[in-house]
Amino acid sequence: MNFGAPISVSPRNDSGVRDSSKPSDLIYAPRILIAEDDDIIRRILSNILADDGYAVNVAADGEEAWEALCHDSYDLLVTDNEMPRLTGIRLIERIRKLGMSLPAIVVSGTFSVENVRDYPQLQIAAVIPKPFGRLKLLDAVRNVLSSNEDPKANGNEQASLMAVS
Repeated sequence: MNFGAPISVSPRNDSGVRDSSKPSDLIYAPRILIAEDDDIIRRILSNILADDGYAVNVAADGEEAWEALCHDSYDLLVTDNEMPRLTGIRLIERIRKLGMSLPAIVVSGTFSVENVRDYPQLQIAAVIPKPFGRLKLLDAVRNVLSSNEDPKANGNEQASLMAVS
């Protein structure tokens, strides 16, 4: 896992709410790449993750995401499957063929946990069905990132698949 990107965040008060009246802290946030062809869903995913303190980059399809991955490093890929030019599964296949261990979450209305079982070599960390809720997305992202920080947390080298419903 890389150390992410430095971002400025306001400290939280006792109730967990960010207090913008206090000076910001500089933290290193995990970097997440979102590959999603639907503009609205891409914006929703990006806003949810950025609001939770992640450094987010977006790509409008799998090819654009592949270019981003070739030029920069990320801690997590969140991808749709059905996209023009390169599907999410084909994108993850490219990543694995290159030997990258980047964890991947598939957020899709057409790709299910049952489908993932056909691709064990891709080591997909989680599947989130569309439509999805904010908390389910954030829980999945946090779980995948925390299990990636500590490889022993999974009990073996391959992460166990997390189904989020």
